Amino acid sequence: MRKLLLHIGCSKGGSTAIQRTLRINREELASRGIVVPSHDLRPGSDVTGSHGEFFQSHVQKGKALDMPDLADLLDAQADACDASVIVISAENLSNAFGFEKIFKKIEDRFDLSILMYVRRQDDYLESAWQQWYVKTGRSFLSWMMESIRVQGNWHAALEPWAEAFGDERIIARVYDRQKLEKGDVFFDFCNVIGEDPDSLIRPGEMNRSFTPMLTRFVEGKSFLFNGPHDQSFYDSMRRLNSDLVFKEMDEPGLLSSEEAETVMRVYANANERFRKRYLPHLDQPLFPSKPRKRERARLDRSAFEQGLMQLQIFSLHKELDELRESLRKLSHSD
Repeated sequence: MRKLLLHIGCSKGGSTAIQRTLRINREELASRGIVVPSHDLRPGSDVTGSHGEFFQSHVQKGKALDMPDLADLLDAQADACDASVIVISAENLSNAFGFEKIFKKIEDRFDLSILMYVRRQDDYLESAWQQWYVKTGRSFLSWMMESIRVQGNWHAALEPWAEAFGDERIIARVYDRQKLEKGDVFFDFCNVIGEDPDSLIRPGEMNRSFTPMLTRFVEGKSFLFNGPHDQSFYDSMRRLNSDLVFKEMDEPGLLSSEEAETVMRVYANANERFRKRYLPHLDQPLFPSKPRKRERARLDRSAFEQGLMQLQIFSLHKELDELRESLRKLSHSD
């Protein structure tokens, strides 16, 4: 029976680095009997290391639990390179769509393991808002009031999988430098799959957090983005001045230390249940208290003025792109 490792999250918990590791090492892993299926599980498609869009497309079509050929698709990819292990990485599998039910239907075909990295909730909520939800036009405060307790409850997210397959199938890891192998998710993931990290290509730094200065500036300006996954505005700012995009290690966050502690108290009981159930060897809280700067990040005047200038440049670039596209269409019509 083939082994099937499902990396189900969490979002903002090292998934990009894991998926890039899978992509750039796909041929070497295949030579060792570990197959990374293509992004849509179809033969001949690109291997990106990520399968989130495949599963999300089923949600959008209202068919989250309707994948009758899933086992055959997985076996076909493994057959192509005679692999004994299949690795799927999709952080949205830990969302509450019931994906564990579709894998329950095929557990007689595979020896399943479920891998989940978890991140302290104050950092996770800040990062998630900056990555996606600021682009919807919502304020950080209103989004936090709606999302706290709902997002980031790792015990609730993992429980359906544990109930479906048993606690012994769960591999829980803490996305924290103090708890990761060598302080790095690459080495930690290699440890999970039992491969020597020195024989694999290590990805560079991935998915750095945005500076709160930037996200405070774009807060409420949903017109800058074509949806939560649009990066074009951030990319233009990065090209012009990377200091306005990426957060420094010691830079204050969106939450003050008191606010961060309040957030962590909200999740304290769920975190302790998670530790006792999935990481009982830990002799300390899942996410110990950490020193933080007291003041939250604020947008200073010089950064605002610089950002405003770059916004104008970005708007001009968009207008020029639209003009070029109009001219292109006009030339083709002639």
